[in-house]
Amino acid sequence: MSADTAASTRAPEPPRRQTERRRALGRVGASLGRAWLALAVYATVRAAGIVCVALGARHAGMHPRTRLGHYWDSLWYVGIAQHGYGTSRPSATHPGLSFSDLAFFPLYPALIRAVAGIVPVSAVTAGLLIAWAAAGLAAWGIHAVGERLYGRRVALALVALWGLLPHAVVESMGYTESLLTALAAWSLYALLTGRWVSAGALALCAGPPGPTGSRSRRPCASARPPRSGATAGGRPGGCGRGPRCRRWAGSATPRGWGCGAAPGAAIWTSRTAGGRISTSVRAASAPPAP
Repeated sequence: MSADTAASTRAPEPPRRQTERRRALGRVGASLGRAWLALAVYATVRAAGIVCVALGARHAGMHPRTRLGHYWDSLWYVGIAQHGYGTSRPSATHPGLSFSDLAFFPLYPALIRAVAGIVPVSAVTAGLLIAWAAAGLAAWGIHAVGERLYGRRVALALVALWGLLPHAVVESMGYTESLLTALAAWSLYALLTGRWVSAGALALCAGPPGPTGSRSRRPCASARPPRSGATAGGRPGGCGRGPRCRRWAGSATPRGWGCGAAPGAAIWTSRTAGGRISTSVRAASAPPAP
C-alpha cells in the first residue's frame, strides 16, 4: 500500500475535537493578547535587574553568567544536572559537617539536563533559559489569576510587584522560584476555571521543584468539583463528565496521591543517604578531639 493510499484511509479527526482545539487556541491567544502589556512591564523590570547583577558581577571580577547561573544554590542544581545526586561538600564554618545535594529537588535539574541534551548549550545556560522562560509563564499566570478575580489593572499591578520584590532577583537566576511560581499560578487559574484535572496535575508538578510547591496542593485538596450544572469561578464548572470527571480530578489532587512529591522526596532522601547524614550530624555534634 502506498503512502498516499495509507494517508487517504485514515479516519478524519472528529469535527468536535477540531472545534475544541480551535477554541482552546483562541482562548490562549486572547489571554496572551490581554497580558502583553504586563509581560512587557515584567520583562523590562527583570532586564534592569539582570543589568544590575551583571554590573555587580563585573565589579567583583566575576562573569555575569556565573553570578546568575552558577552561584549559591544554582551551583548545586547544575552539578546535579551534570553528575546526578551523591555530591557532598564540607562546610566552611562547621568543621566535620558536610552538605549534601540530596536537599535539592529533582525537576529543575532534570529539565536542565534535558535542554542541554537537545540544544547545544552548557548546563549553566540551559538553567538560565529555563528560569527565564518559566518566569515569563509565571508572570502570565499571575496576570490570568489577577484578571479573573479583580480585573486587568490589578493583574498588571500584581505582575509588576512580583517583578519588583526585593528578592525578585532569583527570578532571573538559576533557581527554582520561577518554575515553582508558574506551576502554582496556573494550577490556581485552572481551579478558578473549573479545570480540576489540570489543576491537580499542575499542583502535583509543583512539588518536585521544591518543598514549598507542596503548598499549592492544599487548594486542590480542599476544592470540590461542582456537580453538573453548577458553576466555578462564575462559569459553568466541571468537565462535563459528571462523577467520572470528579473521580479523575480527585486522583490528581493530594487526596489521591497521598503524601505527594515533597514527603516522597524526603523518604527517598533518607533511604538514599543512608548513614551518611547521621554520620555527618554525629561528627558535627561530637566534641573536638583533645
